[in-house]
Amino acid sequence: MTHHPTLSVVIPTYQRPVWIRRAVRSLIQQPRPPAEVVAVARDTDIPTHEAIAELQRESLPFELRRELVSEPGFMPPVKVGLAAATGEIIAVMDDDAEAQEGWTERLVGHYADATIGAVGGRCINVHADDGPVDVPTTDRVGYVSPLGRFVGKMYCRPTFSQPVDVDFMLGGNMSFRREVAHRIEFDMQLNRNVAQGYEVDIGLQVRGMGWRVIFDPLLAIRHYSAPRETIGLRVSDFESIKWYSYNHTRVALRRLSFLRKSVSFVYQIAIGERRAPGVLPFALAPIARRLGFDVAFAGAALEGRVLAARSVIGHN
Repeated sequence: MTHHPTLSVVIPTYQRPVWIRRAVRSLIQQPRPPAEVVAVARDTDIPTHEAIAELQRESLPFELRRELVSEPGFMPPVKVGLAAATGEIIAVMDDDAEAQEGWTERLVGHYADATIGAVGGRCINVHADDGPVDVPTTDRVGYVSPLGRFVGKMYCRPTFSQPVDVDFMLGGNMSFRREVAHRIEFDMQLNRNVAQGYEVDIGLQVRGMGWRVIFDPLLAIRHYSAPRETIGLRVSDFESIKWYSYNHTRVALRRLSFLRKSVSFVYQIAIGERRAPGVLPFALAPIARRLGFDVAFAGAALEGRVLAARSVIGHN
């Protein structure tokens, strides 16, 4: 008899009572619903508590549990949810998203391969009135480049239809075997702004444990981009670029091999990225501006990278 692993779906949520209802109800519609859904809310977020309580009074095809977290940020509710979930497979889904039909069954099906420790999928951004957002195509997703850049592109439209091995997943559409989830270290030094790069940190850990990480382009959620107070890199300013650069550098220095982390650090300090330039674009500002570098944030980027290097060296 075929064994179908039990699935828990963790939904971190904050100040989105309307959206959490839609997210949970998208799981009700699945041909094979999960065994449980764990909604993780801020302890002070009373409207969201009430929305979850209303859902719990409905006749659901799964157990809906509420867990609470007091610490702000993106990472704490994911950490609490993964620890609390009881399924053999634990998925994480955004609270302002809907799972497409067949999402749960397709996700769990990948774990029939004993070499796979984590499975993720794509995000289809949707305008409430106009349907899916027009996005560019991509032929590769979820990888760390030879120069140490983190390239996600999981919001883009893949040119391929078969699952592929990747280095990391999208935070709002990722899953793990329970034994893998319970071994993940949540580096709370990354818990600033939108915790940019924490998914890379997790994915590289899973790869480092010897498991495969898979991206399935047909495993999709519809994402509605509900409002949130935290802006992070959604708006470029000194603080967000500083902590983006900090997180990128800290993850690279802690998770990549010696050669790759060395190349990454030198490249980031010297060249950097268009939104977070290094020393050379700053020194050659007129040319760099024409190439698309936002040299006004070079100082913020450098400060973040130096702070990250000190945090890693000091810890060692």
